[in-house]
Amino acid sequence: MPVASCDKPIELLRKETIDLITFNYSHGEISMESFERRLDQALDSKTHEELTALTGDLDLKIDNYFKERKRQKFDFQMDANPAEDVDEIVSIFGGTDRRGVWKVSKEIRISTIFGGADVDFSEAVFSSKRTHVKVFCLFGGADIFVPEGINVVAKSTCIFGGFGNKIRTNGSPDAPMIVVEGFVLFGGFDIKLNKTLKERRRDFANKVKPVR
Repeated sequence: MPVASCDKPIELLRKETIDLITFNYSHGEISMESFERRLDQALDSKTHEELTALTGDLDLKIDNYFKERKRQKFDFQMDANPAEDVDEIVSIFGGTDRRGVWKVSKEIRISTIFGGADVDFSEAVFSSKRTHVKVFCLFGGADIFVPEGINVVAKSTCIFGGFGNKIRTNGSPDAPMIVVEGFVLFGGFDIKLNKTLKERRRDFANKVKPVR
């Protein structure tokens, strides 16, 4: 017998509620406006009753295809085979762009001297639960993009420069952790979300729409 909604941990019920809203939107049962409104309410809800009410009128139940596509899209990719211990990203009077599917080393050193670097972890494959990122900017800049749900710890020393951390929430205990240490001299770097949860869910729902 399934566990009653009121007896589930609220964060588990929140995830199930968001999945059901996404699934019904992807199958055309609710409009985009309803999908975004319910998603916002699901993220803000504080009680089991509020979450349960958001899906009370939704008839479609999640199928295995949706579950597998969601796992591929939202689970952090881990590879037990170790990557290189240190990965050097150097930009001098130029730019570097690291994104897409790539394997993350235990330590990443980003150096920008009169140049720039973009490093995106959204589709990265992690080989370690903890990754150290060391950033050095001299008349240069760097942007580090992370997916929502990942754990980030950051600190920086700035001299005639700047540092911004736009990640406001921590991820789950099972998510990888990125530890960022920076030194900025006449430059700057930022840690940013690649996409919000709402944007990622909307993109995912559009990709899993059945062919009619």
